[in-house]
Amino acid sequence: MLIEEFHVPRHVMRHCEGVATFAVKLGGKFIAAGEKIDLDLLYQAAMVHDLVRVVDFGHFHPEKFPGGFTQQDLEVWEALRKKYAGIHHADAGAQILEERGFSKIAEVVRAHRFIHIKIGFKSWEERILYYADKRVKHDKIVTLEERLRDGRIRNAHIIKRTEEESEILNRKVFELEKEIFEKIGEPIF
Repeated sequence: MLIEEFHVPRHVMRHCEGVATFAVKLGGKFIAAGEKIDLDLLYQAAMVHDLVRVVDFGHFHPEKFPGGFTQQDLEVWEALRKKYAGIHHADAGAQILEERGFSKIAEVVRAHRFIHIKIGFKSWEERILYYADKRVKHDKIVTLEERLRDGRIRNAHIIKRTEEESEILNRKVFELEKEIFEKIGEPIF
């Protein structure tokens, strides 16, 4: 299983599980509203969307990871960080998935990058995973506002955009939330 092979840290795994649960719940609401959603694809993509999240941790301090780590974990993480240095974890994860023959999952995973809101989405599965990831802080569902604020703080060392660019992207994320709520007929909290 990929999760074990890539030694996904426990706290990252809990985040992926939270995103998967929220995404599938949201996908179910889309189905109830008459939209065709591939829940299996959505679940699988959500479970591995942060498969190699360690590659772009700005502050890499495994000793602070909840649940600890083994020497083997550390060796795998350091090798991944070296191999994918300078590559966003969504792109690295998508590349790994494509190499393994999981191209549909790879497409959905690649689209969860924050900046992808500017590019746009090809499917509801991409939109739903993107949005679910932006609503799950660690392993808890929070408001979009709280999650975006947390992301700005935690990623301040790597964000290379102006305040105006950030505001435009944030506005687009809130527009996506509105589009989702209009599609399913209710807010989901």
